[in-house]
Amino acid sequence: MSNSKALQRQERIINLLETNGEVSAKDLANRLDVSIWTIRRDLNGLEERGVLRRYYGGANPIRSIDDLCQLEGRDSFRTAAVVNLEAKQRIGLAAARLLHPGERVALAGGTTTLEVAKALKTTRYKGEIITNALDIALELSEEPEIHVACLGGDVQPRYHTLVGALTERMLKLHYFDVAVIGVSGISLQHGITVNSQVDATVLELMVEHSCRSILVADRSKFGRVSFASFSPNVQIYCMVTDEPLSFEYCEFLQSIQVRIVIADRKSLTNELVQLQSCDTTPAKLQFDH
Repeated sequence: MSNSKALQRQERIINLLETNGEVSAKDLANRLDVSIWTIRRDLNGLEERGVLRRYYGGANPIRSIDDLCQLEGRDSFRTAAVVNLEAKQRIGLAAARLLHPGERVALAGGTTTLEVAKALKTTRYKGEIITNALDIALELSEEPEIHVACLGGDVQPRYHTLVGALTERMLKLHYFDVAVIGVSGISLQHGITVNSQVDATVLELMVEHSCRSILVADRSKFGRVSFASFSPNVQIYCMVTDEPLSFEYCEFLQSIQVRIVIADRKSLTNELVQLQSCDTTPAKLQFDH
């Protein structure tokens, strides 16, 4: 629990840095109701991860790391939701068609996973959705054939998600047929990354506690690096994207045993979903429910 609290505290520090441009250790200690020594440990940890630069009594953000690894800015949910919307809709429909009636689905928060939720209404899905996303819970709340369960936790206003110790505890107590998650960046050098470490913890638990997992990511996510790494030990079953991938990314995903599903433009009006030829099929995990 203490680790989860530390991650949430560091997330608030990052948000304050983005808002104010710089922060003082004393002000952070007062705002977050912790000791100055705790804040100094947090700032040291964030500096080691390349997020900020410390100076005596405070810190300011690092705008760039180097030419090869530029951390992406963290857009608000409303801003990100309209970026590549048509592609996200195609991905959402293709991913929804990969789900089977009656399955228990862990559906994570995000702008592309929200399109998955909307597509479930179009495909008249019947099953159970467990989510940490407030907007997804509301989107599906009136569907008579979908049972929706919303995980508890602390609200992240920027991403409309529930995170933290309570969310993690609930996930550790349950298992799912499939997890559907989104990410913020996929890089050949840095792997899969997300905007928030507390969100990364939730996503990893969803995948670890599922028989199979589906990653949804549009073309804009490739070549991007975000703040928090996604554990390379967590197995992704397949990825749904909107365009065929370059040989380099195809080879990278093949090396970590991820099947690649392309949501063709025609998939909004028919059942066409293309499986890119470089896919591999890892053994599925088996859980007793």
